[in-house]
Order: sequence, then C-alpha cells, then structure tokens
Amino acid sequence: MKTQRSIVIAAGVAAGVVFTSVLMAGGDRDKVPPPRDVTLTGKIVDLHSFMTDKFESSDHVRCTQRCIQAGVPAALATEDELIIIGEGQKGPARTIAPLAFRYAELKGKLYERKGIKYIDVASVKAAKDPESEEDMEEDWETDRGWDDDEERDHDDPERGDQ
Repeated sequence: MKTQRSIVIAAGVAAGVVFTSVLMAGGDRDKVPPPRDVTLTGKIVDLHSFMTDKFESSDHVRCTQRCIQAGVPAALATEDELIIIGEGQKGPARTIAPLAFRYAELKGKLYERKGIKYIDVASVKAAKDPESEEDMEEDWETDRGWDDDEERDHDDPERGDQ
C-alpha cells in the first residue's frame, strides 16, 4: 500500500512539473516582439466603413472624418494590408481625422502580434494618391479637412451634405 501511494505521489509530482514547464514555455509565445521604426503610406480609413463598405453618405471623406472623430478605430489601408492606427493612449482622432479617406505617410513604431499590425504614430503628413496626378500636399495645406466652423455647419441644408 505504501508503494502504491508513493507511485501516485511521484506521478502527481511529475505531472505537476510537466504542466508547469508547458505553461512557462507557452508564456514565451505571448511575449510582444519589439516594435520596428517604420514609414508607411496608405489611405486612412475608419474600420467600420472600410470593413462593411457602409458609409453614411456618398461623401466618403466627411463620413470617415466623422467616424474617426466619434471614436471608430482608424487604420491605414496599404496595397497589401490593413494596419490599425494609434497614437499612444490618447488615440489618433485629432491627428488623423483631417486626412480621412486620403493618402498619408505615417512614421512610428510598428507592433505585430497574433497576425494584427498596429502603428503607434509619431508623425503624419499628406501623401500623393498613387492613382491621381493631383498633389495631395497642396490640398493638405489649403484644406485641413475640418475646422470648428465646418463642424458647426455640417447639418446646414444649403450646403447639401446632410
């Protein structure tokens, strides 16, 4: 009986050691790899409108601006992928909304985890639309996308953008 009890105890200890080793090894897989400094170019989108292809109006720029300002997560749509945009813990709305649904160049730290990419933005500037001959830099300088007056007037029926 003592021998049988000793075998059960030894088996329990061995199982505990194996289980602990597996847990510790698995913990390394969940470590966040260090970020990379990157410069990326793509179109700034809000995830809801982009993923569902549902815009509240035919003006995709204004719709995307409003969604980002309202807190819908923003992303950078490149030719190959979609990268979530962030700006520290405050979020990117004030920085990104003026360039909504336009091409932009973002610099920052790129994080990758479990197949998801996230850029913590350090700087952003307008970029040329690869499908257009128009210089986006000029548009950015003359039209910041929105301002306080424009926000107050967005429901004005005479403007036709309800």
